[in-house]
Amino acid sequence: MEHLESESAGVYTTDECENCGQTNNSDYYPGTEKYGDLTYNPFHLTSEDSLSTFAIDVDNGSYTLARKKLQQGLAPDPASIRVEEFLNYFEQDYPEPDNGPLAVYIDGAVSPFRDSLVLLRIGLKGKELVQEERKVWNFTFLVDVSGSMTSRLAMVKYSLNVLVDNMQEGDQISLCTYAGSVSTKIAPTTMDDKEIIKTAINNLSSGGGTAMSSGIQNAYNTNMLGFKQGGVNRVIVCSDGDANIGDTSQESIHALIANYIDSGITLSTIGYGQGNYNDQLMEQLADKGNGNYYYVDSQEEGKRLFTDELASTMQVIAKDVKLQIEFAAKSVLKYRLIGYKNQSIPDFDFVKEDTDAGELGAGHRVTALYELLLTENPGNRLGSISLHYKDPDTDATVPKEYLVQKEAINSDFSTSASRFRFCAGVAEFAELLRASPYATGTTLAELETIISESIDTGDAKDNELLDLVKIAKGIK
Repeated sequence: MEHLESESAGVYTTDECENCGQTNNSDYYPGTEKYGDLTYNPFHLTSEDSLSTFAIDVDNGSYTLARKKLQQGLAPDPASIRVEEFLNYFEQDYPEPDNGPLAVYIDGAVSPFRDSLVLLRIGLKGKELVQEERKVWNFTFLVDVSGSMTSRLAMVKYSLNVLVDNMQEGDQISLCTYAGSVSTKIAPTTMDDKEIIKTAINNLSSGGGTAMSSGIQNAYNTNMLGFKQGGVNRVIVCSDGDANIGDTSQESIHALIANYIDSGITLSTIGYGQGNYNDQLMEQLADKGNGNYYYVDSQEEGKRLFTDELASTMQVIAKDVKLQIEFAAKSVLKYRLIGYKNQSIPDFDFVKEDTDAGELGAGHRVTALYELLLTENPGNRLGSISLHYKDPDTDATVPKEYLVQKEAINSDFSTSASRFRFCAGVAEFAELLRASPYATGTTLAELETIISESIDTGDAKDNELLDLVKIAKGIK
């Protein structure tokens, strides 16, 4: 793997894709293709469009939601599969940055799925913080206690109790609820009154409709009461995303959330339940709130999330992180970004100071994969990466530049880094689950072999993914 501190079967014919019912247009999709309610990043001819621009994403709710479905013997809804959220659920092999808040890593190999194509991995790793660098937390939990949450409330209570046990002196929690009406159960309260907090959590009960918009407004008002200058101020919504009372339009709720970004309060979402579960709403709320989206499907996941994951993602070390890759037409005939469809940014917005992008938390890692078709005689320079982020304390934009070189691409997939091979397997599994027209040549049996040969056998999450692939083989 290259650590940067600065600077052919698989070509589609005109056959009809059996997964999507659409006709493929030669080997190049000239625009965003839509199959039913799904859209897919197309291949772009480098000679016509050499720039690929997107914001980072550290959500992983799509993976845990799909996991729950598969473990029930059901095929996940293809529209709920977001490749980047599958990739970013798993640990990576990116070393700690040598200096600065983040580092970029690049490697790749010939694709095992489609002849003539290569896979390029771009990884970001945020700096781990020592305990003394951790900022105080001011969290407002907004819990949906409507009737649809009746069977899910026990899991919410368990998760919140785990978090309270992992909070520190100086941190504070407030607790708000919403159903047919909104309520503030606890105003901002420090860990000195931990038992009062736990009692309020354990006394939550459900019933009524869902006035989400009013609940979010009250949660922001409550968070402002305990605002910590220089701390982490965040509203965290625990819900199934079923809004059915009051102003229920997503546009209105998004506008409400956006108004508080400049005030220093961000918003994350944690999803529970299924059936009427609104994955799209929960994912987009977190995007608009400059926060993170998770889905809790078990006590084990709740414990992992509220013990480890939240501690890293909550303290932002780089704001509005966005990347623009410029591919060299001399070396790259065409390219395709796998996933990150919801994080796409118009190329001309990349240099704008007010372009909203993703936040990187302490110790967090981000992975993106590209499929490339190289020219017959490519040079060593495949392209370059421009990365912009803002310092979270000063809002000053920090630009970084990196080279993408052919020497980073392994000509033999089987001898490439095991974690790279694992990432390739994860992305292809997600592509298969969402019936991508670009993954029609891969079988789950082939995928099982690739993942089994590249997993970290000591990592429970890796082993679980292999089990999911095996389960998927038995689902029509």
